[in-house]
Amino acid sequence: MIKGLYTAFTAMEAAWRYQDVLANNIANSNTSGFRREYATLEPFSDVLLTQQAPIPAPITSRIQSVVGQIGTGTFVSEFATDFTPGMIRQTGNELDLALSGGFFQVEGPDGATFYTRAGRFGRDDNGDLVTSHGYFVLDESGQRINLPADPVTITAEGAILDTTGEVARLGVVDFAPGQLTRSGEAFFSSEALGTPVDGGIRQGFLEGSNSNLVEELTSLLAVQRTYQANQAVLARLDGTLEQAAGELGRLGV
Repeated sequence: MIKGLYTAFTAMEAAWRYQDVLANNIANSNTSGFRREYATLEPFSDVLLTQQAPIPAPITSRIQSVVGQIGTGTFVSEFATDFTPGMIRQTGNELDLALSGGFFQVEGPDGATFYTRAGRFGRDDNGDLVTSHGYFVLDESGQRINLPADPVTITAEGAILDTTGEVARLGVVDFAPGQLTRSGEAFFSSEALGTPVDGGIRQGFLEGSNSNLVEELTSLLAVQRTYQANQAVLARLDGTLEQAAGELGRLGV
């Protein structure tokens, strides 16, 4: 019975943590460049149930036979990021950029380099190219990009052009699976150096979130039902233990 309490609790804890992930995916279903997360659930090791049967005399020994297995619940082994591309839509805005592969390089407030596919950019008061969060967009050399006041054209290879020629070239890099760590809703960091990506930039387009609102809501409802079911089991087992403890107390008297 104690094992049942533990099994129900671990299932509730896993559902609670998974619910937080799904809620965050739903909240960012309209966030440009957002990458959804999902939880990987794994069971704890199964416990073998055995029975020891005596062997008839004169051999003073016992035979141990396996009766079956009993599980001890599940746990969230890790949270992983789904890097499936989101839907690309046309905006027509000069500094809205979408990628077919790789990540833009941006500089955060503390000078650290982050990577993102959220390409909603603009000019700040100094004419620097910045993200919607105010992070500086970097060129292929890792330097900030200062834009002229006049409109610019951005090629598929990342060259930023005005009437006089090339102003700068965007730095777009890609990473092997597992090299990126989430550092915000649409930003990632990495200790590894990215591989430069040549081409695939679309001016006047934005990539949306890869979180599907209908699928996330369906998963959230299923997780909530799982939590409620295990909560009911936990309450029932607790009541049974309380009743058993009361009966033992009366027998002792």
